[in-house]
Parts: sequence; structure tokens; C-alpha cells
Amino acid sequence: MRLTFPKKSDYPQSLKILDKPGRSAAYHQLVEASASAYFETKGPTRWLFMKRFTLAKQYLGSIKPIDNLLDAGTGIGFFLPTLSRLAKSVTAVDYSPHTLAYAKKMCRKRQLKNIKFFQADLLRVNFNQKFDLINTLSVLEHISPKQLPLIMRRFHSWLKPDGYLIAGWPNEGGKIFKLVQTWEKRLLRPKMLSSLKDEHRHYKPLGHVSQSNQIYMAITQKFTKINYKSLPFSWLKFYSIGLWQKNG
Repeated sequence: MRLTFPKKSDYPQSLKILDKPGRSAAYHQLVEASASAYFETKGPTRWLFMKRFTLAKQYLGSIKPIDNLLDAGTGIGFFLPTLSRLAKSVTAVDYSPHTLAYAKKMCRKRQLKNIKFFQADLLRVNFNQKFDLINTLSVLEHISPKQLPLIMRRFHSWLKPDGYLIAGWPNEGGKIFKLVQTWEKRLLRPKMLSSLKDEHRHYKPLGHVSQSNQIYMAITQKFTKINYKSLPFSWLKFYSIGLWQKNG
């Protein structure tokens, strides 16, 4: 099965909000949810964004059946069309009301009917069901190092016995990564970068507060590594993604 991604036309007003960076909370929450990165980056940067989904799909394909899947930090739901085909039921959670509204409308337009949505903080929300798998891509770097053990305990408790975790995050601790990230924004998305630096914006992005090694250590305290890769190469670590299984 091929990866299935939304198009701009699947979202309200074809995501025209991205065309004119401003101070609105809606714009900045969409940027934080990687909407700009999905649809405005090109070349190697876009390849890197797409490659993480390719690997996540490969991990998902090795786990069958998947009755209940949690997409923790779903953002604008970019991965939901694929997840909805790989699992019987998908629960999509996000902290941001604006990005979740875009995800909901996209799923309605694409007639994805096996997805439930929750607008909630992952550090506070509770569920009345257990999941076979939790997928969380580009989310954990927004959680402080002190709270990473808590979120791992919560993930662990939400999973069924022998449940799985797919997690991916940027290598914030790498100097080369930071340099490439900065120049990518300056050259390809200067208006977006300027808007993020605007002190009068109506929403302050959560930002990346945890580094790669801190995230990795927190996961391995509660989960057993099944597969793990660095992108684009093992010696050039811009993004880390792995498949883990619940301990105990």
C-alpha cells in the first residue's frame, strides 16, 4: 500500500492562510504543526520530511493487526489518510484547536470515517481504551526534558500488553542540523521566519525544548527498541525515528 497524503485543496481555503504570514494564532499554530514544512519546502528538506513517513509506514506494516491506533500530536493530520487505512480505528489528539480543526475538515472531505478527534494536552488527557500502537512524529521535542519521563509513563499505560510505539524527532542537539535548519528557513521561507520572530504575534510557539539524546533515553526507560534509524544517514543525524515495544 502506498503512502496517501492530503493535498492543499483538502484543507479549508486550500491553506491560503500560509500565503500571507501574519500574527494570528491560527497561522502560528499551523506553522508549528509543520503545515508550512509539508507544503512549502523543496529538495532535500522535503525529501527528509517525507522519508520519516515512509519509515513509519514500514514499521506499521510489520505490526498486524492494528485495531486501535493513537496518533499523538496529529497536527494538521498529514499522516491520517495513511493511518486510517492501516488501522481499524484511529484516535487523533492535538493540543492546538486550530490545527485540529484543519485536520477534521480534511478528513471529512476525504471521507475518512474511522478517526476520532480529541483536542487535549497529552500530559493531561486520559483515555477509556487501550491502543495497539501509538504514533508520535515531531512531537516529543516540544516536551521539556523534565516531562519526558511522564509522557513515556502515560504512553506505556495507554498501550495494550506488548503494544508498540513509533516515535520520530529532529536532532536538535546537532550543530549541522541547526545550521541547515536556519538557512533553509532564511532562503526558502523568509516571511514565515520573520513572522515567528514578531514579538507582537498572538501565539507563542511551543518551540523545541528537548534534544535527541534526552528523548531517546526517556523512551528506552519504558520501551524495548525493535528498529531505529537516523536520517538521512547514520553519520548525518538530522532526524531520528524508531519502533519500540512496551516493556513489562
